[in-house]
Amino acid sequence: MGKLVNISVKVPEEVRKLMKEVNVNWSEYLRGVIEAKVKMEVAKEAARKLDEIREKSGKVSIEEIVRWIREDRERGLG
Repeated sequence: MGKLVNISVKVPEEVRKLMKEVNVNWSEYLRGVIEAKVKMEVAKEAARKLDEIREKSGKVSIEEIVRWIREDRERGLG
């Protein structure tokens, strides 16, 4: 993990009082939740971009793929 920076989170006063009553490292907990959410959003964006690329590229038949493989093999043997 790189350099840590501070962020602020506001919660209702009642929640803060309850937070003090439980034995939880809130900084560690929130850091983990934030990291998990960021990873999930990055993965969702990557999936969205892949879907866009798939839509633009269209479908490729199995016959076409087989032809590409054969051409590639022939180039390697020459």
